[in-house]
Order: sequence, then structure tokens, then C-alpha cells
Amino acid sequence: MKRSLHYIPTLLAAGLIMYLSLLRELPVEPPLRIPHLDKIVHLLMYWFLAAVLTWDLWRDKREPAFMARLAVLLPSLYGGVIELLQHYCFPPRTGDWYDWAADIIGAFAGAVVTFLILQKSDTKRG
Repeated sequence: MKRSLHYIPTLLAAGLIMYLSLLRELPVEPPLRIPHLDKIVHLLMYWFLAAVLTWDLWRDKREPAFMARLAVLLPSLYGGVIELLQHYCFPPRTGDWYDWAADIIGAFAGAVVTFLILQKSDTKRG
């Protein structure tokens, strides 16, 4: 498989996050009123993005230390860019430092958990 095709899942996940993040209004109201639900959603979105990126980098046979840094750094920066876009370019959306913090925590957690799972499954095979 061509190396560039390994990253299609990551690009699709990033595109979905961008789409949802830049909507004027959410398509549905949350059924429950949970305090800080938006932070939980940010954490889960970036967990997913980092997990998919980690998996794609793994399939691309990247060196583990490089893979770990990239799988946390890229989603974290992406989250920051989206917060800036929301704040400056997409009113009534607003950027939020706490949203970005949730993005970073989610990216870190998603990359670490996925890496550990992939590493464990690889040792079982080998």
C-alpha cells in the first residue's frame, strides 16, 4: 500500500472534527445537561484523532519515539488552530483556552493508549 494512503483515516477524522468545530450551531441539542459537556466532547474528539493518527503511523512503520511525539503534537496544534479560527473567523463561535487544554489532554491520552494497545498486540504476534 502506498504510504500516503495510510493517512486517509487521519484526514477523514481531522475533516470531521473541522466540520463539527466550525458549524454555526450544533445540529442537535444534547439530551442531557451535563456540566462541562463540551470539554468532554473535545477530549473525546482529540482522543479519537490521536488514536487514528497513531494507528496510521504504526501501519506506516514509523519509529516509536517519533510516532509518539507526532501523534500528540499534530492533534494538539490542530486543536489550537481550530480554536483560533473559531475566535477570529467564525462568529458566533468563540475560541476557548480550556477547550484547547481538553484537546491536548485527549490527544495525549489517545496516543498513549493506542500506542500501548498496538505495542501489546505486536508482541503477541511476534
